[in-house]
Amino acid sequence: MKRLAFWAWWLALVAACSSSGGSADPNVTPAPAPVAPPSDDTAPDDAAKKEDGAPGDAGADVAGSGDIIGTLSGSCGQLTAQLTSGSPSILRDLLVFDSSDVYDRAHLSPGGQRMYDTANAGGSSIESEVFSYEVLRYCETASLLKTETEISYAPPDDSGPNTITDLEVDIGGKKVGVSVTRAYKPPAIPLTDQDVQDLITKKLTGINRSSQRVLPADKWVKQVLHVFAVDKNAADAVERVWPMIDAPTRADTIVLVTQTTGGGFIYCNPDPPLGSECP
Repeated sequence: MKRLAFWAWWLALVAACSSSGGSADPNVTPAPAPVAPPSDDTAPDDAAKKEDGAPGDAGADVAGSGDIIGTLSGSCGQLTAQLTSGSPSILRDLLVFDSSDVYDRAHLSPGGQRMYDTANAGGSSIESEVFSYEVLRYCETASLLKTETEISYAPPDDSGPNTITDLEVDIGGKKVGVSVTRAYKPPAIPLTDQDVQDLITKKLTGINRSSQRVLPADKWVKQVLHVFAVDKNAADAVERVWPMIDAPTRADTIVLVTQTTGGGFIYCNPDPPLGSECP
């Protein structure tokens, strides 16, 4: 009886709906009743989930995943924001070494080890170039793209100096050229503001020229002039003379001044122990 009563109720309901919405077409199969969506605890999660796993090839070359020889303080992390600026800028930091620090290949990042192993185009600047990369890796999450002799340029010509850049790095998906120099004279010889101005002007001129010559495959968005300053006086001198250099020479280059303490091995040969200055 209960089943007959149910069907009688159902037929009455269908008849009422048909009378309000028009007669039903006997050739059309009624649509099935909608199915309720799954509850929140059974619905699939549309958001992408980041899986934990081993870092990529550059994992050891990003800030926070490795250390740096010495203790670095100052404008760490501020350079990246300057890459989209069309104006020149100057930043400053401090790198302090003590006698417990060790400079050897094993204590460098993978990119630093590659710099350490690669002969540069001449001179005795390998330590400063290695540490330029290490600072940029540690502070700006830079990864090494090319060393000095791997960057491609147009053939030499007579329209200006045929200078080259010391390394090319990736910072935030942007190619950045890096030229490295040292504000230093032996302790017995005073380092004057004119000395520093001549040095910075020469390096900036070379940067502008290498930016003109670099081929499209290696074209960078901007260059960094990384100046290692042997002491506070040298670092202060760079800051003093930089505004005196004409605007076309400064162009849009970022000048990063890294003052060192106990870093004599960056400037003189034979290398003194870390924590010591040049004799």
